[in-house]
Amino acid sequence: MTWREQNSMKTKAIVVLFFTFAILLLAAGCTQAPAQTPATATTTTTSPIQTPQTTVPTTVVITTSTPEVVQTLPEAYAVEVQVASSGVSVDPKMITTFRGGRGINFVTQVEVVNKRGDGKIETAVKSHPNVGDTIELASSGGDNDRISVYVTISNGQKYLIFDQVVSFKQRG
Repeated sequence: MTWREQNSMKTKAIVVLFFTFAILLLAAGCTQAPAQTPATATTTTTSPIQTPQTTVPTTVVITTSTPEVVQTLPEAYAVEVQVASSGVSVDPKMITTFRGGRGINFVTQVEVVNKRGDGKIETAVKSHPNVGDTIELASSGGDNDRISVYVTISNGQKYLIFDQVVSFKQRG
């Protein structure tokens, strides 16, 4: 073999190895699973009021209709939510709509808690919400559903941005 034939074969071998490596690299990148969006989770719990015993410590869960102090988000993280009843008495729901705002890119989670008038507590969480995303929770159908909305921002801080007793109004 001449010197040119040896260099030509080496060049071909290098080119073939390069393309084989490139194809394997592309194939490995194309087999990644797509990012999954977490589903909204709804949990319903009942919280009966218990009378405390003097000998055995117990936990008393009392649903109050007095809203807590709403926290103001720093201006750079400001977002808004809208809470309203569905108005349908057959299947009463409280609907929380994420409206976005200046801090939309910093919101990692929205948590909605409905402390219903019938003593049940429902919670739903939406991760990385978009403008217009809604969370629906069952309503007691009365005037005493207390809706609390918590927002967690990217630095891990959690803020209570909405806490009101929302009345259920039927559509007329």
